[in-house]
Amino acid sequence: MDAVRRLLIPVAAVLALVLLPTSAGASPAPVSAAAAAQDTRPLDRTVWLCRPGLVHNPCGQDAEGMPQSAGPELVTHYPSGGTRLLDATRFTAGASGRREPFTVTEKPPVDCFYAYPTVDLLPNPPLQTGGRPPVPRDVHHAVTLMQSARFAGLCRMFVPVYRQVPLPALLAGIVVGSGADLTTATMDIRDAWDDYWTHDNRDPETGERRGVVILGHSQGTAVAAALMRERVDEHPGVRRQLVVAALLGGNIEVPEGRDAGGGGDPASTFQHIPACRRPGGAPMPTGCVVSYATYSLPRGSLPAVIGRTVSPGHRVVCVNPAALLRGEAAGARVPLDLYLPTRRLIGGSALLPNGPLAVPLNGYQLPDLPTGFARHPDALTGECTHATDGTASADWLQVGGDLSHFPASAPAGLTGLHAMDFNVAQGDLVALAAAQTRAWLDRRRP
Repeated sequence: MDAVRRLLIPVAAVLALVLLPTSAGASPAPVSAAAAAQDTRPLDRTVWLCRPGLVHNPCGQDAEGMPQSAGPELVTHYPSGGTRLLDATRFTAGASGRREPFTVTEKPPVDCFYAYPTVDLLPNPPLQTGGRPPVPRDVHHAVTLMQSARFAGLCRMFVPVYRQVPLPALLAGIVVGSGADLTTATMDIRDAWDDYWTHDNRDPETGERRGVVILGHSQGTAVAAALMRERVDEHPGVRRQLVVAALLGGNIEVPEGRDAGGGGDPASTFQHIPACRRPGGAPMPTGCVVSYATYSLPRGSLPAVIGRTVSPGHRVVCVNPAALLRGEAAGARVPLDLYLPTRRLIGGSALLPNGPLAVPLNGYQLPDLPTGFARHPDALTGECTHATDGTASADWLQVGGDLSHFPASAPAGLTGLHAMDFNVAQGDLVALAAAQTRAWLDRRRP
Protein backbone atom coordinates (compact mmCIF):
# COMPACT_ATOMS: atom_id res chain seq x y z
CA MET A 1 0.00 0.00 0.00
CA ASP A 2 1.66 3.24 -1.08
CA ALA A 3 1.87 6.41 0.98
CA VAL A 4 -0.77 8.35 -0.96
CA ARG A 5 -3.36 5.56 -0.76
CA ARG A 6 -2.80 5.46 3.01
CA LEU A 7 -3.61 9.17 3.03
CA LEU A 8 -7.20 8.61 1.89
CA ILE A 9 -8.09 5.60 4.04
CA PRO A 10 -8.66 7.60 7.26
CA VAL A 11 -10.58 10.25 5.34
CA ALA A 12 -12.83 7.64 3.77
CA ALA A 13 -13.49 5.98 7.11
CA VAL A 14 -14.42 9.26 8.73
CA LEU A 15 -16.77 10.20 5.93
CA ALA A 16 -18.38 6.80 5.89
CA LEU A 17 -18.97 6.59 9.63
CA VAL A 18 -19.97 10.14 10.40
CA LEU A 19 -20.50 12.56 7.54
CA LEU A 20 -22.91 10.53 5.45
CA PRO A 21 -26.13 10.98 7.46
CA THR A 22 -27.85 14.29 6.75
CA SER A 23 -30.08 16.25 9.06
CA ALA A 24 -33.04 14.86 7.12
CA GLY A 25 -31.87 11.30 7.76
CA ALA A 26 -31.40 10.56 4.07
CA SER A 27 -28.30 9.09 2.52
CA PRO A 28 -27.21 8.36 -1.05
CA ALA A 29 -27.28 4.72 -2.09
CA PRO A 30 -23.81 3.20 -2.13
CA VAL A 31 -22.37 2.24 -5.49
CA SER A 32 -20.27 -0.80 -6.15
CA ALA A 33 -16.51 -0.57 -6.40
CA ALA A 34 -16.76 -1.89 -9.95
CA ALA A 35 -19.13 0.90 -10.89
CA ALA A 36 -16.73 3.46 -9.44
CA ALA A 37 -13.83 2.20 -11.57
CA GLN A 38 -15.07 3.37 -14.96
CA ASP A 39 -13.30 3.78 -18.27
CA THR A 40 -12.11 7.37 -18.04
CA ARG A 41 -9.42 9.19 -19.94
CA PRO A 42 -7.84 12.63 -19.53
CA LEU A 43 -10.07 15.65 -19.97
CA ASP A 44 -9.75 17.52 -23.25
CA ARG A 45 -9.20 20.68 -21.25
CA THR A 46 -9.05 21.70 -17.60
CA VAL A 47 -12.36 22.66 -16.06
CA TRP A 48 -11.60 25.64 -13.85
CA LEU A 49 -13.90 26.76 -11.09
CA CYS A 50 -11.56 29.71 -10.49
CA ARG A 51 -8.83 30.97 -12.77
CA PRO A 52 -7.66 34.59 -12.89
CA GLY A 53 -9.21 36.42 -15.82
CA LEU A 54 -12.15 34.08 -16.40
CA VAL A 55 -15.27 35.99 -17.40
CA HIS A 56 -17.38 36.14 -14.22
CA ASN A 57 -14.59 34.34 -12.36
CA PRO A 58 -16.29 32.80 -9.29
CA CYS A 59 -13.30 33.87 -7.17
CA GLY A 60 -13.74 37.43 -8.43
CA GLN A 61 -10.18 38.02 -9.70
CA ASP A 62 -9.01 39.51 -12.98
CA ALA A 63 -5.94 38.17 -14.81
CA GLU A 64 -3.60 39.95 -12.36
CA GLY A 65 -5.47 38.80 -9.28
CA MET A 66 -7.15 42.14 -8.61
CA PRO A 67 -10.93 42.44 -8.03
CA GLN A 68 -12.98 42.24 -11.22
CA SER A 69 -15.62 44.46 -9.64
CA ALA A 70 -15.28 48.17 -8.96
CA GLY A 71 -13.68 48.96 -5.63
CA PRO A 72 -11.17 47.09 -3.49
CA GLU A 73 -13.53 44.50 -1.97
CA LEU A 74 -13.43 41.11 -3.66
CA VAL A 75 -16.86 40.02 -4.93
CA THR A 76 -17.25 36.29 -5.55
CA HIS A 77 -19.92 34.64 -7.69
CA TYR A 78 -21.80 31.36 -7.30
CA PRO A 79 -22.14 29.30 -10.52
CA SER A 80 -25.95 29.37 -10.14
CA GLY A 81 -25.97 33.11 -9.45
CA GLY A 82 -25.60 35.33 -6.43
CA THR A 83 -22.58 37.19 -5.07
CA ARG A 84 -20.74 36.92 -1.78
CA LEU A 85 -18.17 39.07 -0.01
CA LEU A 86 -15.38 37.62 2.12
CA ASP A 87 -15.79 40.15 4.94
CA ALA A 88 -15.94 39.11 8.57
CA THR A 89 -17.65 40.18 11.77
CA ARG A 90 -14.97 40.23 14.47
CA PHE A 91 -15.94 39.28 18.01
CA THR A 92 -13.66 39.80 20.99
CA ALA A 93 -14.27 39.44 24.71
CA GLY A 94 -16.46 42.22 26.05
CA ALA A 95 -17.02 43.85 22.64
CA SER A 96 -19.83 43.74 20.10
CA GLY A 97 -19.18 42.52 16.59
CA ARG A 98 -17.28 44.79 14.21
CA ARG A 99 -17.22 44.38 10.44
CA GLU A 100 -13.83 43.79 8.80
CA PRO A 101 -13.92 44.19 5.00
CA PHE A 102 -11.83 41.91 2.81
CA THR A 103 -9.99 44.11 0.33
CA VAL A 104 -7.31 43.54 -2.30
CA THR A 105 -5.32 46.68 -3.10
CA GLU A 106 -2.09 45.23 -4.54
CA LYS A 107 -1.40 42.57 -7.14
CA PRO A 108 -0.96 39.19 -5.41
CA PRO A 109 2.74 38.22 -5.61
CA VAL A 110 2.21 34.43 -5.77
CA ASP A 111 -0.39 31.87 -6.85
CA CYS A 112 -2.56 29.38 -4.95
CA PHE A 113 -3.51 25.96 -6.35
CA TYR A 114 -6.35 24.42 -4.32
CA ALA A 115 -7.82 20.89 -4.32
CA TYR A 116 -11.14 20.85 -2.46
CA PRO A 117 -12.31 17.98 -0.19
CA THR A 118 -14.99 15.34 -0.79
CA VAL A 119 -18.21 17.21 -1.47
CA ASP A 120 -19.75 15.32 -4.40
CA LEU A 121 -22.52 12.95 -3.34
CA LEU A 122 -22.85 11.60 -6.87
CA PRO A 123 -20.31 11.20 -9.68
CA ASN A 124 -19.60 14.43 -11.56
CA PRO A 125 -20.34 13.95 -14.44
CA PRO A 126 -22.95 11.25 -13.72
CA LEU A 127 -21.60 9.01 -16.50
CA GLN A 128 -17.85 8.92 -16.04
CA THR A 129 -16.67 7.47 -19.31
CA GLY A 130 -14.07 8.80 -21.70
CA GLY A 131 -13.21 12.44 -21.20
CA ARG A 132 -16.64 13.72 -20.20
CA PRO A 133 -15.90 16.87 -18.16
CA PRO A 134 -17.16 17.60 -14.65
CA VAL A 135 -19.43 20.60 -14.11
CA PRO A 136 -18.70 23.41 -11.64
CA ARG A 137 -21.42 23.39 -8.99
CA ASP A 138 -22.43 25.53 -6.04
CA VAL A 139 -21.06 22.95 -3.61
CA HIS A 140 -17.55 23.35 -5.07
CA HIS A 141 -17.75 27.11 -4.75
CA ALA A 142 -19.19 26.99 -1.22
CA VAL A 143 -16.32 24.87 0.10
CA THR A 144 -13.78 27.03 -1.78
CA LEU A 145 -15.19 30.15 -0.13
CA MET A 146 -15.21 28.47 3.25
CA GLN A 147 -11.65 27.09 3.15
CA SER A 148 -9.40 28.93 0.72
CA ALA A 149 -10.94 32.10 -0.70
CA ARG A 150 -9.37 34.37 1.93
CA PHE A 151 -5.95 33.47 0.49
CA ALA A 152 -7.00 35.64 -2.48
CA GLY A 153 -5.42 38.70 -0.87
CA LEU A 154 -2.09 36.92 -1.25
CA CYS A 155 -2.60 34.68 -4.29
CA ARG A 156 -4.07 34.47 -7.72
CA MET A 157 -6.51 31.57 -7.14
CA PHE A 158 -6.45 28.45 -9.35
CA VAL A 159 -9.18 25.94 -8.45
CA PRO A 160 -9.77 23.01 -10.83
CA VAL A 161 -13.00 21.01 -10.84
CA TYR A 162 -12.03 17.34 -10.79
CA ARG A 163 -13.73 13.96 -11.08
CA GLN A 164 -13.32 13.14 -7.41
CA VAL A 165 -14.35 9.90 -5.74
CA PRO A 166 -17.88 10.69 -4.52
CA LEU A 167 -19.00 9.79 -1.04
CA PRO A 168 -20.90 6.58 -1.99
CA ALA A 169 -17.84 5.23 -3.81
CA LEU A 170 -15.72 5.87 -0.73
CA LEU A 171 -18.28 3.87 1.25
CA ALA A 172 -18.21 1.05 -1.29
CA GLY A 173 -14.44 0.82 -1.12
CA ILE A 174 -14.60 0.40 2.64
CA VAL A 175 -17.39 -2.19 2.46
CA VAL A 176 -15.61 -4.42 -0.05
CA GLY A 177 -12.15 -3.73 1.35
CA SER A 178 -10.70 -2.52 -1.94
CA GLY A 179 -10.02 1.08 -0.93
CA ALA A 180 -10.91 4.07 -3.05
CA ASP A 181 -9.66 4.32 -6.63
CA LEU A 182 -8.10 7.78 -6.88
CA THR A 183 -6.72 7.26 -10.39
CA THR A 184 -9.11 9.61 -12.17
CA ALA A 185 -9.14 12.25 -9.42
CA THR A 186 -5.34 12.29 -9.31
CA MET A 187 -5.12 12.43 -13.10
CA ASP A 188 -7.41 15.47 -13.25
CA ILE A 189 -5.50 17.36 -10.54
CA ARG A 190 -2.14 16.48 -12.11
CA ASP A 191 -3.30 17.58 -15.56
CA ALA A 192 -4.73 20.81 -14.14
CA TRP A 193 -1.36 21.47 -12.52
CA ASP A 194 0.41 20.81 -15.81
CA ASP A 195 -1.96 23.27 -17.51
CA TYR A 196 -1.28 25.88 -14.84
CA TRP A 197 2.48 25.29 -14.85
CA THR A 198 2.68 25.53 -18.65
CA HIS A 199 0.36 28.45 -19.28
CA ASP A 200 -0.01 30.49 -16.09
CA ASN A 201 2.96 30.13 -13.76
CA ARG A 202 5.23 32.62 -15.56
CA ASP A 203 4.72 36.20 -14.48
CA PRO A 204 3.33 38.19 -17.44
CA GLU A 205 5.50 41.21 -16.57
CA THR A 206 8.84 39.63 -15.69
CA GLY A 207 8.63 36.27 -17.42
CA GLU A 208 9.92 34.65 -14.23
CA ARG A 209 8.32 31.64 -12.57
CA ARG A 210 5.88 32.59 -9.80
CA GLY A 211 5.82 31.15 -6.33
CA VAL A 212 3.02 28.69 -5.53
CA VAL A 213 1.02 27.89 -2.41
CA ILE A 214 -0.61 24.44 -2.70
CA LEU A 215 -3.76 23.91 -0.63
CA GLY A 216 -5.72 20.72 -0.02
CA HIS A 217 -8.13 19.14 2.42
CA SER A 218 -9.34 15.57 2.96
CA GLN A 219 -9.56 13.90 -0.49
CA GLY A 220 -8.04 17.11 -1.83
CA THR A 221 -5.01 16.51 0.39
CA ALA A 222 -4.65 12.97 -0.97
CA VAL A 223 -4.70 14.05 -4.62
CA ALA A 224 -2.57 17.16 -3.97
CA ALA A 225 0.01 14.97 -2.22
CA ALA A 226 -0.01 12.58 -5.18
CA LEU A 227 0.49 15.54 -7.53
CA MET A 228 3.38 16.82 -5.43
CA ARG A 229 5.06 13.41 -5.37
CA GLU A 230 4.97 13.28 -9.18
CA ARG A 231 5.53 16.88 -10.18
CA VAL A 232 7.26 18.66 -7.30
CA ASP A 233 9.07 16.43 -4.82
CA GLU A 234 11.56 14.91 -7.27
CA HIS A 235 12.11 18.09 -9.32
CA PRO A 236 14.43 20.66 -7.68
CA GLY A 237 13.48 23.39 -10.15
CA VAL A 238 9.80 23.04 -9.27
CA ARG A 239 10.50 22.70 -5.54
CA ARG A 240 12.20 26.10 -5.65
CA GLN A 241 8.84 27.67 -6.59
CA LEU A 242 6.97 26.08 -3.68
CA VAL A 243 6.23 28.69 -1.05
CA VAL A 244 4.33 26.28 1.21
CA ALA A 245 1.82 23.44 0.96
CA ALA A 246 -1.04 23.42 3.48
CA LEU A 247 -2.38 19.85 3.31
CA LEU A 248 -4.95 19.43 6.06
CA GLY A 249 -7.21 16.61 7.21
CA GLY A 250 -5.06 13.76 5.90
CA ASN A 251 -2.02 11.83 7.07
CA ILE A 252 1.31 13.24 5.85
CA GLU A 253 3.85 10.73 7.18
CA VAL A 254 7.56 11.19 7.94
CA PRO A 255 10.20 8.99 9.58
CA GLU A 256 10.51 9.27 13.36
CA GLY A 257 12.88 12.13 14.16
CA ARG A 258 13.01 13.48 10.58
CA ASP A 259 10.95 15.90 8.52
CA ALA A 260 11.08 14.10 5.14
CA GLY A 261 11.91 10.68 3.73
CA GLY A 262 15.40 11.56 2.59
CA GLY A 263 15.18 9.93 -0.82
CA GLY A 264 14.62 6.26 -0.08
CA ASP A 265 11.72 5.80 2.33
CA PRO A 266 8.58 4.57 0.51
CA ALA A 267 6.47 4.91 3.67
CA SER A 268 7.06 8.67 3.77
CA THR A 269 4.66 10.88 1.87
CA PHE A 270 7.52 13.01 0.50
CA GLN A 271 11.21 12.33 0.12
CA HIS A 272 12.52 15.90 -0.17
CA ILE A 273 9.74 18.32 0.82
CA PRO A 274 9.99 18.66 4.62
CA ALA A 275 7.47 19.50 7.28
CA CYS A 276 7.68 23.20 8.18
CA ARG A 277 9.80 23.69 11.31
CA ARG A 278 11.34 26.79 12.91
CA PRO A 279 13.59 25.67 15.75
CA GLY A 280 15.05 28.21 18.13
CA GLY A 281 13.79 31.32 16.37
CA ALA A 282 15.20 30.28 12.98
CA PRO A 283 14.17 32.24 9.86
CA MET A 284 10.72 31.62 8.40
CA PRO A 285 10.83 28.32 6.47
CA THR A 286 9.59 27.99 2.89
CA GLY A 287 9.21 25.10 0.45
CA CYS A 288 7.69 22.95 3.20
CA VAL A 289 4.41 21.39 4.38
CA VAL A 290 1.93 22.48 7.03
CA SER A 291 -0.42 19.66 8.00
CA TYR A 292 -2.67 18.71 10.90
CA ALA A 293 -5.97 17.14 11.89
CA THR A 294 -8.03 18.87 14.60
CA TYR A 295 -9.56 17.25 17.68
CA SER A 296 -10.30 18.09 21.29
CA LEU A 297 -9.68 14.77 23.01
CA PRO A 298 -9.70 13.79 26.69
CA ARG A 299 -6.29 13.17 28.21
CA GLY A 300 -5.07 9.68 27.35
CA SER A 301 -7.17 9.37 24.18
CA LEU A 302 -5.91 9.08 20.60
CA PRO A 303 -7.64 10.07 17.37
CA ALA A 304 -9.74 7.25 16.00
CA VAL A 305 -8.58 7.60 12.40
CA ILE A 306 -7.02 10.76 10.98
CA GLY A 307 -3.68 11.65 12.59
CA ARG A 308 -2.95 8.01 13.40
CA THR A 309 -0.43 5.67 11.76
CA VAL A 310 0.61 2.05 12.26
CA SER A 311 3.69 2.37 10.01
CA PRO A 312 6.67 1.29 12.14
CA GLY A 313 9.14 4.09 12.78
CA HIS A 314 6.91 6.80 11.33
CA ARG A 315 4.77 9.66 12.59
CA VAL A 316 2.03 11.81 11.16
CA VAL A 317 3.01 15.44 10.63
CA CYS A 318 1.43 18.05 12.89
CA VAL A 319 2.45 21.66 12.29
CA ASN A 320 0.54 24.30 14.24
CA PRO A 321 0.43 27.34 11.92
CA ALA A 322 -0.13 29.73 14.82
CA ALA A 323 2.94 28.48 16.69
CA LEU A 324 5.08 28.51 13.54
CA LEU A 325 3.97 32.06 12.75
CA ARG A 326 4.90 33.26 16.25
CA GLY A 327 8.21 31.41 16.35
CA GLU A 328 7.03 29.32 19.30
CA ALA A 329 8.07 25.75 20.02
CA ALA A 330 6.39 23.12 17.86
CA GLY A 331 4.32 21.83 20.78
CA ALA A 332 3.44 25.20 22.28
CA ARG A 333 -0.16 26.01 23.15
CA VAL A 334 -1.08 29.26 21.39
CA PRO A 335 -4.27 31.15 20.44
CA LEU A 336 -5.91 30.21 17.13
CA ASP A 337 -7.56 32.78 14.85
CA LEU A 338 -10.96 31.18 14.15
CA TYR A 339 -12.98 32.15 11.07
CA LEU A 340 -16.39 30.47 11.03
CA PRO A 341 -18.27 30.54 7.71
CA THR A 342 -21.73 32.05 7.95
CA ARG A 343 -24.98 30.78 6.48
CA ARG A 344 -24.85 33.64 4.02
CA LEU A 345 -21.39 32.69 2.73
CA ILE A 346 -22.29 29.10 1.88
CA GLY A 347 -25.79 29.79 0.54
CA GLY A 348 -27.81 28.52 3.50
CA SER A 349 -31.54 29.06 3.85
CA ALA A 350 -34.26 28.53 6.45
CA LEU A 351 -35.05 25.15 4.86
CA LEU A 352 -31.41 24.08 4.36
CA PRO A 353 -29.28 26.15 6.78
CA ASN A 354 -25.95 24.76 5.55
CA GLY A 355 -26.90 25.00 1.89
CA PRO A 356 -24.99 22.81 -0.55
CA LEU A 357 -22.65 21.72 2.29
CA ALA A 358 -25.46 20.10 4.30
CA VAL A 359 -23.70 16.71 4.41
CA PRO A 360 -20.10 17.76 5.24
CA LEU A 361 -21.43 20.27 7.80
CA ASN A 362 -24.04 17.97 9.27
CA GLY A 363 -24.76 19.07 12.84
CA TYR A 364 -23.11 22.49 12.56
CA GLN A 365 -25.18 25.58 13.34
CA LEU A 366 -23.42 28.33 11.44
CA PRO A 367 -23.68 31.99 12.43
CA ASP A 368 -26.53 33.89 10.76
CA LEU A 369 -24.77 37.17 9.96
CA PRO A 370 -24.68 39.59 7.00
CA THR A 371 -20.92 39.04 6.58
CA GLY A 372 -19.14 36.04 5.10
CA PHE A 373 -17.37 34.98 8.29
CA ALA A 374 -17.56 35.29 12.06
CA ARG A 375 -14.05 35.87 13.39
CA HIS A 376 -13.18 34.88 16.96
CA PRO A 377 -9.45 35.54 17.45
CA ASP A 378 -9.52 34.80 21.19
CA ALA A 379 -11.87 31.82 21.35
CA LEU A 380 -9.59 28.83 20.75
CA THR A 381 -6.14 27.54 21.54
CA GLY A 382 -4.20 24.84 19.75
CA GLU A 383 -1.17 22.63 20.44
CA CYS A 384 0.33 19.76 18.49
CA THR A 385 0.04 16.62 20.60
CA HIS A 386 1.69 13.21 20.28
CA ALA A 387 0.65 9.92 21.89
CA THR A 388 0.89 6.17 21.38
CA ASP A 389 -1.28 3.30 22.54
CA GLY A 390 0.94 0.31 21.83
CA THR A 391 -0.50 -0.32 18.37
CA ALA A 392 -0.39 3.10 16.75
CA SER A 393 1.31 6.48 16.88
CA ALA A 394 -0.81 9.62 16.66
CA ASP A 395 -0.18 13.34 16.16
CA TRP A 396 -2.93 15.95 16.00
CA LEU A 397 -3.77 19.59 16.71
CA GLN A 398 -5.45 19.54 20.14
CA VAL A 399 -7.99 22.38 20.25
CA GLY A 400 -9.08 23.98 23.51
CA GLY A 401 -11.05 27.01 24.60
CA ASP A 402 -14.64 27.85 23.68
CA LEU A 403 -15.89 24.76 21.85
CA SER A 404 -19.51 25.97 21.81
CA HIS A 405 -19.02 27.02 18.18
CA PHE A 406 -19.07 23.33 17.17
CA PRO A 407 -21.52 20.45 17.62
CA ALA A 408 -21.13 19.00 21.12
CA SER A 409 -20.22 15.57 19.76
CA ALA A 410 -17.70 16.79 17.17
CA PRO A 411 -14.44 17.75 18.92
CA ALA A 412 -13.80 14.34 20.52
CA GLY A 413 -15.74 12.28 17.98
CA LEU A 414 -14.47 10.12 15.12
CA THR A 415 -14.22 13.13 12.84
CA GLY A 416 -12.98 15.57 15.42
CA LEU A 417 -13.27 19.00 13.83
CA HIS A 418 -12.45 17.62 10.37
CA ALA A 419 -15.03 19.78 8.62
CA MET A 420 -13.44 22.89 10.18
CA ASP A 421 -9.74 22.00 9.80
CA PHE A 422 -9.08 25.10 7.70
CA ASN A 423 -11.34 27.38 9.70
CA VAL A 424 -10.13 26.81 13.27
CA ALA A 425 -6.86 28.55 12.36
CA GLN A 426 -7.73 30.28 9.09
CA GLY A 427 -6.40 33.65 10.18
CA ASP A 428 -3.11 32.01 11.17
CA LEU A 429 -2.88 29.98 7.95
CA VAL A 430 -3.33 33.08 5.78
CA ALA A 431 -0.93 35.17 7.88
CA LEU A 432 1.64 32.36 7.84
CA ALA A 433 1.40 32.00 4.06
CA ALA A 434 1.88 35.78 3.76
CA ALA A 435 4.99 35.64 5.99
CA GLN A 436 6.36 32.68 4.04
CA THR A 437 5.71 34.52 0.78
CA ARG A 438 7.72 37.50 2.02
CA ALA A 439 10.55 35.17 3.05
CA TRP A 440 10.40 33.35 -0.31
CA LEU A 441 10.54 36.64 -2.23
CA ASP A 442 13.39 37.97 -0.08
CA ARG A 443 15.49 34.89 -0.76
CA ARG A 444 15.07 35.33 -4.51
CA ARG A 445 16.30 38.91 -4.52
CA PRO A 446 19.93 39.44 -5.62
